[in-house]
Amino acid sequence: MTERYDSTSARHYAAFRPPLHRAILDRVIGPHEFFPVGLDVGCGTGYSAVALAKYCDRVFGLDPSQSMLEAAQRHPRVTYVQGSGCTLGRIGMSQFDIVTFAGSLFYAKAARLRRELARVCPPGSTIVVYDFEILLNDVMAELGAASPAVASDYDHCVNLSDWAECAVVDGGAERLRLKVTGSEMAHLLLADSFRYDALVRRFPHGDPFASLVDCLEHFRANRHLEADIYFTRYRMVGS
Repeated sequence: MTERYDSTSARHYAAFRPPLHRAILDRVIGPHEFFPVGLDVGCGTGYSAVALAKYCDRVFGLDPSQSMLEAAQRHPRVTYVQGSGCTLGRIGMSQFDIVTFAGSLFYAKAARLRRELARVCPPGSTIVVYDFEILLNDVMAELGAASPAVASDYDHCVNLSDWAECAVVDGGAERLRLKVTGSEMAHLLLADSFRYDALVRRFPHGDPFASLVDCLEHFRANRHLEADIYFTRYRMVGS
């Protein structure tokens, strides 16, 4: 979570996001599992909530940012609600069968969240905590646009394993490789403002997108995207 987004990079963020939410949930949830009601805490623009909808009759996507929710993907089984993990009562549901945290637990983990989850997640319900880090430093170096690392205390591996009511069912960390096109990789690189600024310096004549795509398509043999994923699945056992 060291990336920075602003209006200059927003269109690239919207243009392409790798299907990592779906890939991780497919890894953690069985192909024949189905849940009546799901909750995605910190859903942002909805990628994680829509991924969860594959496994649920109904999903609520919760996020504190109204602007994120206004830009969220629409889905017939997803309802978006403004709020945080400490205000689950705003949703108007008494319980959830599955709750997911996609890169949001680092910001949401607190004593009040623990109380809220105990209130709305009956014994036997499922909680999935997952995150990912897209590995783009080598790509930037190949393009001659490497920039200094940004210091951050963000932890991709934060989890609920220290909460007694959350029993670990499965968990781990893996590296994924996804095939991408040159334009998809360009959108991904330009979606972060730090990288956007570095690539503008590398391709200074107008919008860097076209030059970047040309460079990626013609001079970069490796058309794969690598990402480290982190996931833990829990079963609620009561306090």
